[in-house]
Amino acid sequence: MNNIQGRLVIYLVAFAAIFVILFGIRGSAYIINPILLAAVITITVLPIPSRLAKRGVPGWLALVLTILLVVVVLGLVILTVFFSISKLSTELPIYMTGDSQQTTGDPTTTETGTDTTTQPDEIPVEISPIAQGVLGVVLDMLVQFGWALVIFFFMISAAISLPTPSRMGLDPNAPAIGRVTHLTEDVRKYITVLTGINFLVGLGDTIFLMILGVDYAVLWGLLAWFMGYIPSIGFIIALIPPVLMAYAQYGLQTALVVLMGFVLINGGVQNFVQPKMMGNRLKISPVVVFVGLFIWGYLLGGIGALLAVPMTLLVLIIMENFEGTRPLAVLMRYTGEEKKEERKEAAKHVKGLFNRFKRESKPDPESEDVKE
Repeated sequence: MNNIQGRLVIYLVAFAAIFVILFGIRGSAYIINPILLAAVITITVLPIPSRLAKRGVPGWLALVLTILLVVVVLGLVILTVFFSISKLSTELPIYMTGDSQQTTGDPTTTETGTDTTTQPDEIPVEISPIAQGVLGVVLDMLVQFGWALVIFFFMISAAISLPTPSRMGLDPNAPAIGRVTHLTEDVRKYITVLTGINFLVGLGDTIFLMILGVDYAVLWGLLAWFMGYIPSIGFIIALIPPVLMAYAQYGLQTALVVLMGFVLINGGVQNFVQPKMMGNRLKISPVVVFVGLFIWGYLLGGIGALLAVPMTLLVLIIMENFEGTRPLAVLMRYTGEEKKEERKEAAKHVKGLFNRFKRESKPDPESEDVKE
């Protein structure tokens, strides 16, 4: 019984430590998010300086060109989103007025025939806090991206100047180094492929909305590109604003056309193209990705939802380094394409651990005889 009580105490302490760590992460998310973003950006663009150096570009110039590339791309995105959201927040009452007029029909007139259409200045001020709240959330995320760029400058410089493991006295063939290398390669492939897919989706959405004449088409295209990093629900979030904008401008028919267009473009890519291009590389169960989305989104907010897959990969790599959690990591990586023998072996090991715990939890007859 003492052995069982000791194990129970260990399990309780372990679960308590996990909860403390998780809520500590949630409380310090504002500090952790820029660091995680900078780390992901660094891992993604790290091969660029070495490729430039192979083509004869000096090392310092390759580093400067890589930093400028990241700054220009993210800077253009940040400025476009900031000014578009700022302008939209000031024009939102006008679109709300148009929406209400489409709902009620023609503008109402008084008995004398005077047009009494509500003017933008007469819009109730209740809409103002909503616009301010949306703008505040966007500004908060843009500030975190700005801090991530600052941290990225130092990370990319340190990563390039870092010597090889052999020069640091480490074994290049050590399992831990191999798993870290595998993690960085998986994250790099995931971000690179997904960025290309999201760019094509955002470009297609922008052209589609421009053809229909929907305002802020570039902003909605950037939103589709940005939300593409969020698995499962990012597609749904990206289609809501342009559908509402189309409804406010042109009515229900155009809104339905926009909805169908986004379903065909975004949904088709996410359901057919994206799984084929990256499903076999990451080897993570879709259920694990979906659950991880909510966990990291709760802990780190919107940035956590964007980085749900890389963070889940990191957790799986850590679990694979320990004997007790390795079988569970194998099951979490199961996508239905692996060999059945590997899955059966992992399930058998987990079942053995459960049976062992079940046997140890039963009272010992000899100890009861002693007590009697």
